[in-house]
Order: sequence, then C-alpha cells, then structure tokens
Amino acid sequence: MKTFHIEEFKDLSSRTADPVVSIYVPTRKQSTDSYHLDKVHFKNEVKAVGNALEKQFNLEAEEVEKLLQPAQDLLDRFDFWKYNEQTLAYFLIGGEEKIYRLPTAIGQPLHFVGRRPYILPMIPELNHDGHFYLLYLDLNRIRLYEGSRNNFEEIELDPVEIAVSFIGEEKRDENQEFLQGQGGVGQAGVMYHGQGEGSGEDKKVTLQNYFHRMAEMLEPKLNEKPLPLYLAGVEYLIPLYREASHYTHLQKGFVKGGFQETERKGLHGKAWALAEDYFKQEKKRRKEDYDFKASRNLALSDDKKRLIKAAITGGVDTFWVNKNHEQHLWGEFNADDFTLRFDEGPNGKNHCLIDIAAVKVLDNGGKVYLVPPEEMPTEALIAGTLRYEVNAIE
Repeated sequence: MKTFHIEEFKDLSSRTADPVVSIYVPTRKQSTDSYHLDKVHFKNEVKAVGNALEKQFNLEAEEVEKLLQPAQDLLDRFDFWKYNEQTLAYFLIGGEEKIYRLPTAIGQPLHFVGRRPYILPMIPELNHDGHFYLLYLDLNRIRLYEGSRNNFEEIELDPVEIAVSFIGEEKRDENQEFLQGQGGVGQAGVMYHGQGEGSGEDKKVTLQNYFHRMAEMLEPKLNEKPLPLYLAGVEYLIPLYREASHYTHLQKGFVKGGFQETERKGLHGKAWALAEDYFKQEKKRRKEDYDFKASRNLALSDDKKRLIKAAITGGVDTFWVNKNHEQHLWGEFNADDFTLRFDEGPNGKNHCLIDIAAVKVLDNGGKVYLVPPEEMPTEALIAGTLRYEVNAIE
C-alpha cells in the first residue's frame, strides 16, 4: 500500500476508462470495533456507485456486480483495515485498483463515477503547498529530506553525482596529494586555497571548499522541483553552506544539533515548526494579491466559464476552491476548438470541471487551495488569479 506522492499525480490524473470509480471515506488509525464504521462508510459508497453505474452508464446488475467485485472483496480483508491513515482513497480504473492512504481528513464519505479519476479531495496532498526540503549537514554524510506536515522522507543522493561526505572527500584529496608527491598525479592534484596556514584556518578553508563543491553538485537537483529549503546540523556548519549556496529558495532559520537516524520523527517536527509559518504567509500573500489583481482584470470568481477555461489552458496562477461546495460543475471541455460546455448533471461522458481545472493548474505549475469559505479571497465557489488577461467567453 502506498501513500500518495506528487510523483503519482500525473499518472493518476491522466488515466481514463469507461467507467472510472472514485471513492473517498474517512478512516481511523485505531479502532475497538474491528473498524466497523470505516467499512460501513466504504460499503455504502460502493452501493451508491453501483446505482450510479446503472443510471449513468446503463449497466446491467450483473455487469455492475462484476465491475465492483474488487471493492466488495476489500471489505473482507481485515488486515487491510488495520493500517489506516485519516482518509482512504480508492479507484477502479479499467478493472485496476489504485488505493492510497491519505494523512489528511475529509469531512464526509463521497464517490464519483465518470471516465477519469476525481482528484480534488487529494489536493492538500498532491499540491506543493506545505512541501519543503531539509538538508541535514553532517561531515560524515549529508542527508536530504522532502517533508510536509504529515510526511518526511529521505531523498537518496548518489555519491558519484554529489559529494555527500566531507570525510570521504578529505581522504580522497589526501590520497591525491600523496600521489602528487610521488609523481603519480602531476598537476592534477587538488590544492586548497590557504594551504600552509595554521591548521584551524586550513580546516575552515577546506570545509568552505567542500561546501562550495557540494552545493554546486546538489542544487541542480533541487532546482528540478524547487521547494523551500531549510538547514539542520551542527551550528558552525550552517553559515558555511549559506555562504556557498546559490539556491534562491534557501530559507532563514535552521534546526540546531546532531541527530541519529532513529530520531527522524523529532527532526521532522522541528523542521515543520520552521516551515509552517512560511506556507501560512505564502497563502496569506496570495489571498491579499487577489484584490490587487482584480483591480487590473487579473482575477475572476463570478465568471465561472471564463475562469475554468483559463485554468484548463494554463492561464491561472492561483486557483481557490470552496471545500464546502456540495454540487459539482458538470461539463466538458473540447481541446480541439477550446469550447467549454456546462451540463445540468452527470451523463456518463462529462466530468466535474472544477476537478479538471484544479488538475490543470497544478500541472502547469500553479497553486490550488481547497479551503473553507472564510479562507476564500471572495465569497464564491471558485476564484483565481490570472497570469494574463483573459477575454470574455461567449
């Protein structure tokens, strides 16, 4: 079983089938009733999906039963229900199950039947809002983590591509200097600026050279997916890396001290304490930016058709969705002639246009916030700031 990571997003959002079933139910990590309530929620949603398949896709009862058999079988797998997070996301796509345990809660169980997965409830996990890097500086081995409020995982660094150990680099350089003295390296031997000075100063310069080299190797990898970067480690190493770094998303503040690998949970908590305020401030800034952009025709909320089309075609920078909305905006977008149509309800061919818009905004590098009504920048179902002015749509 997998938790949901951003790497899964493009694959899942691009899947289509006839039909696709999406189910979300709240779950509990601990239970005294054999997770009876969790399974009841799931069973009820499976039943509702069966009704939708008969009405929207005109399937016979036997076809529905066969299609949903994997979901029914899941109810009998007691071991499965013992390892829950706060939400279970379940998909049936062309007969293939996709199951994710999400650490963020949803208010009520829900289901969706269409020709593509319904991903909107996953936005808090698949969005970069709340994701950050932590670089732990240690002379034996640096470690890079990607974290969020709920997750904290190490990113494996290839020691061939990145100088992950100062001690290892120092030994390598000593060997090169020895070979140079023996005539085996010639002018290729490594010489540090400041050699010949006092041993303390010599060590400092050697460390500075290492951090410059390491940062030059590491930061192209960080720029593949730019996120805020925080530092951790022994205090005297922090300014050495800051001086060497050219990474534009390096943040102030750091987690002080050494740690053992078994202390990862504590490191995660300290790192999130630093990062949380950054994301709160970014969300606040984007919300305040809405009114400024609205005065320049670069924000929309009342014209849903124009906003959704802009989102689908890459024109939306920040997309806000009221998480308490009870109705989908059913419809279809035709990529051939860029036309958008709203429908009164599901017909087996259409999809929720809010879901499609949110996926496209993320895919195009924008931000999506699924928030309660009081956190919306304006009183609306959806709102967004634009990268450029969008003409009215007939």
